[in-house]
Amino acid sequence: MKILLVNVPAAEEDGESGQFFKTVMVPLLRRNLDLVKQKDTEVTFRFSRWGLTGMEAIFYNYIDYLDTRLAFHAAANAKEEGFDAVMIACFGDPMLWEIRQALDIPVVSIGESSMLLATVMGYKFGVVTISPLNIIGQEHHIAKYGLRERSVGVRAIPESGDEQVMAMQDARHTIECFKKVARELIADGAEVIIPGCALMSPSLRLAPGAEKDYPNGLTEVDGVPVADVIGDTIKMAETLVALRRAGSSWVSRKGLYAQATPRAKEIAQMVLKDDRLVFWDY
Repeated sequence: MKILLVNVPAAEEDGESGQFFKTVMVPLLRRNLDLVKQKDTEVTFRFSRWGLTGMEAIFYNYIDYLDTRLAFHAAANAKEEGFDAVMIACFGDPMLWEIRQALDIPVVSIGESSMLLATVMGYKFGVVTISPLNIIGQEHHIAKYGLRERSVGVRAIPESGDEQVMAMQDARHTIECFKKVARELIADGAEVIIPGCALMSPSLRLAPGAEKDYPNGLTEVDGVPVADVIGDTIKMAETLVALRRAGSSWVSRKGLYAQATPRAKEIAQMVLKDDRLVFWDY
């Protein structure tokens, strides 16, 4: 099974950020994936040279929205490239429903997948997001997914974007900040806590720099489970691929995910292709 993992942060492959992705971020995410994925599942990480190069910019809705199209173009030819599914590594689920409509293979993202699985783990969940400016957006997603009644709300971790990025190398401060916010959500009635970021979640699950105190990572706070967002999503992808391979139903093409007609795609060629976007895989 081959999974294309679409990353939102952009970087030149040989630049400073690209090297950070290769030496820090990707290895951490691979370790997280390896905890739960099938042994024969291969994951390819895809990055764009165009896009946002720092975390702070995604705190602002209009900037984040303008950046989301890279997710579509990164995944657009995934089936033709031999991939069995697409996994979007961003809790904001950029263009998730749109890409799912466009592609004839399973498309999943870490926000939707972890929220849906949290409702199996407990009755109500709470989300720890990356910034106070992201709270409204995450509440919108919860409502969009029909899960408002299963959520106690969203609270922000009291850390800067740079601090959250550095947690992939030393998670000690992030863990303490996360536990503080998690306890507030637990007091509100949360039975499951979801780390709302593709960088935050593996930093907690593997606890780099804090292995002595958290040899199994941070998997619970005061007895309340902390979701493994990355693990949740790769298993969702594998499940949908297995259903598709078996000939079982795996998506509805009636309504929301109805696929475009050949005529519609012909008319839309100007917007469906963007040769300015260049991607690299790792």
